[in-house]
Amino acid sequence: MKTYLVWGLGKSGQSAVKLLKSKGYKVLSGDDAKGDRWEEFLQEVDTLVLSPGIPPSHPLWKEALKRDIEVVGELELAYRFFEGEAVAITGTDGKSTTTRLAYLMLSSHLDNVYEAGNIGTPLSEVVLKNSKGIAVIEVSSFQGKTLSTFRPKAGAFLNFSVDHLDWHPTLEDYLKSKHNIFSRQQEEDLFVAGSTQKEVLSTPTPAKKVIPGVNLTIGEEVLFEGEKLFSREDIPLRGRHNLINSAVASIIAYSFGVPPSKIRETLRNFKGLPYRMELVARFRGVEIYNDSKSTTPNSLRAALESFPDNSVILIAGGKNKGADFSPLRELFERKVKTALLIGETKNFIKTAFGGGSNIKTLDSLEEAVSLALKYAQPGDFILFSPGCSSFDMFSNYIDRGEAFNKLIRERCKL
Repeated sequence: MKTYLVWGLGKSGQSAVKLLKSKGYKVLSGDDAKGDRWEEFLQEVDTLVLSPGIPPSHPLWKEALKRDIEVVGELELAYRFFEGEAVAITGTDGKSTTTRLAYLMLSSHLDNVYEAGNIGTPLSEVVLKNSKGIAVIEVSSFQGKTLSTFRPKAGAFLNFSVDHLDWHPTLEDYLKSKHNIFSRQQEEDLFVAGSTQKEVLSTPTPAKKVIPGVNLTIGEEVLFEGEKLFSREDIPLRGRHNLINSAVASIIAYSFGVPPSKIRETLRNFKGLPYRMELVARFRGVEIYNDSKSTTPNSLRAALESFPDNSVILIAGGKNKGADFSPLRELFERKVKTALLIGETKNFIKTAFGGGSNIKTLDSLEEAVSLALKYAQPGDFILFSPGCSSFDMFSNYIDRGEAFNKLIRERCKL
């Protein structure tokens, strides 16, 4: 009987422990945050299950490889016990929205459909309840790196931009981890490209490829091989990126037999996920949007493109991950009336955006919200889209998003 060491006891780690114990395996576990020492366990371990937060540079990962101990993540582990069909959604941005849409579309027509992965529920929890069915899984690059048997029946790679270089040793490793998610697909499987970027189109999979502009038409109507799936007016969400996310989810649902009528109904009823271009309030003729999930320049780009020119009061900034904001300068100058920058990156972004008098650096989100409400005129849009991770000032993007919503409620007396 194999012995497993589960390291990192967050939600996914705890779920992995429960799953392994339910199958009768010997399970050891620990967590750096608790002061546990992994050195005591390696002599008797066959497989190491690592939390997604543990990078390849961690001494435990390195030592396991030296000793020829198998290293997997919770997703790969759970998939080995899963007897159903997997749908994998990845990309630098848009994963959660597309995952939720695909799940809602599929569950509107089929039984035993589950949502799992990086969006919140570990696949191990799904397997503990039902090892069959369809699992729609948001897959991060961290999870993708350690996959070795995972094979999605359908999957999508939405887009690719520089991110997570504080975890991956190189940009090439980041991309390879994305590609690895689809590398075991077969010819009868489906791969949907969310963009025509070379990084996306070069994904090594023998599956049938759906490519925008080839067999997928995205305009006022979304057509797949000539079949109309939905119209732009069916989507209540702002932005072309949400049009693309909706198209990708629809293709996947359609491939499982969901009729276009149910696809359209799902889209019309979908109000979006919290902190992803979330309309928080309308106040004195101003619409206020919370896009706290925006953690990359690419996601900030998508948010800005959703609004008319010269209409945005932008609140941005956060932890410095070394991202380059200078490619956004032209878009910034066209869309933004005033920028209120916070966090570690505030001066860096100010320089990238040209350092004009309409850019102000501040010490807190509270100051930024107060000034945004002061500056905004009827017809303007206040957009909180940090373009950076949250860990310099907040515990995560949810904590940051909740803080913004609370400030808006207080200042606007909602």
